[in-house]
Amino acid sequence: MHPYKLSVSPVTTSAAGLASAVAWAGGGYVLSANSISDGMAHIIGITGIAATDHSLKTFTVTGTGPNGEAISEGIAGPNGAVLVTTTRYFTTITSVTVSATTGADTFNIGWTAAATSAIFPLNWRQRSMEVSLGLLITGTISVTVQHTFDKLDGEYATIPGSITWWPHSSLVTKTTSADGNYAFPVTATRILINSVTNGATVKFFVAQGA
Repeated sequence: MHPYKLSVSPVTTSAAGLASAVAWAGGGYVLSANSISDGMAHIIGITGIAATDHSLKTFTVTGTGPNGEAISEGIAGPNGAVLVTTTRYFTTITSVTVSATTGADTFNIGWTAAATSAIFPLNWRQRSMEVSLGLLITGTISVTVQHTFDKLDGEYATIPGSITWWPHSSLVTKTTSADGNYAFPVTATRILINSVTNGATVKFFVAQGA
């Protein structure tokens, strides 16, 4: 397996990075942007600006996930001037629609700093699992390496949105450079950005023996 290397400067929270003070129009909201500049997959947030309770309405976010797969998630709308967020991570956002009109009330639509990288599959079938992991960190950032045991391809593949992710035993909320390994089978790995300050960078290295 060829080594993986990811180099990224994650962006910080932007409450209105996808739409600012946007009102309902024809079943949804016109977005001013459809992607996030760091190429990571982020939690999407919708913030109410008016005091109206829209919590009985379903706001549906549609786009693509960390590996370019088509995803969609419906969430309850905000009750007043509060933030509601998706549980899934989006790399691109093609639309935000709602189950009933929100009238003249306006919303900010953006993302949080919480983000994931693409999924890096591993050869879990090899006789001796030997995977080296490295994080090269600059600036102020918190990073967790995660892995899954779920099957990612074939007849019994796990649906991407239902993958269970586990934190690495030692590479958790790392704020400085560190390395580690997997000595027992896992099917894939990725990084999770917990928090970040502008200008921070992280490089993620994954090398697996033959």
